[in-house]
Amino acid sequence: MAEKQILETQKLESKLEQTTLTAKQDESATGEQPLFEYPKSPTMQSTFIDLLKHGQLATPSLFSAPPDEPLGMDGWKQLTLATQHGAWDVVYTSTTRRCHDFARLLAQRLTCEFVPDERLCELNFGSWIGLTQEEIFARDPELLQQYYFQPRRFIAPNGESMDYFMWRVTEAWADLLLAQQGKRVLILTHTGVIRAIIAKALDLLYQKSLRFAVHPACFTRLQIYPDGEVSLLGHGLKMV
Repeated sequence: MAEKQILETQKLESKLEQTTLTAKQDESATGEQPLFEYPKSPTMQSTFIDLLKHGQLATPSLFSAPPDEPLGMDGWKQLTLATQHGAWDVVYTSTTRRCHDFARLLAQRLTCEFVPDERLCELNFGSWIGLTQEEIFARDPELLQQYYFQPRRFIAPNGESMDYFMWRVTEAWADLLLAQQGKRVLILTHTGVIRAIIAKALDLLYQKSLRFAVHPACFTRLQIYPDGEVSLLGHGLKMV
């Protein structure tokens, strides 16, 4: 068992090294630079939180992927490019493989704290996991419509209710803010979690957060002031 874990770790590290090399080559070609920098000498101990969606999956057509679905090679490259200039004090991650694998290696590279949290996993879509949106629409058209237009009433077939999902994400968010005050935090997670955090942080209805497009390997940056006020510094950023 130990030898198997070592081999898997070596494979992941090799994959990250390969995508890092390709990312550096792409950066040289495009000349892209980070869009935001942290204040050099902050007068207030704000907390800066970057929400990052995982990269493209090995099976990108799925509406909801299984927990063990890995990143594809394009996904590794996307995340490597997105995080190459990042400087975080702590990396939080969903425990799903598509987030955890990259986040663990990134935390090792940055020599920073690493916090896997299952509360940051995507909503459990139950019987819809592993299906495309077209397959779901053919099977449960009314329920799919409810998910998009009345999301707070939604309960996934043989899965999780939206109310419970919002509760656990909100609990994770509150615990993070308490534990990481004044730090630079990365959260590598999923579309639904990012929208739930945006809704909580900006005091929006979850349905309003559906207006925020969440693309693979793109950031949302939030600044949380000591008094609890929140500023949205950027959304849909390819680099920070």
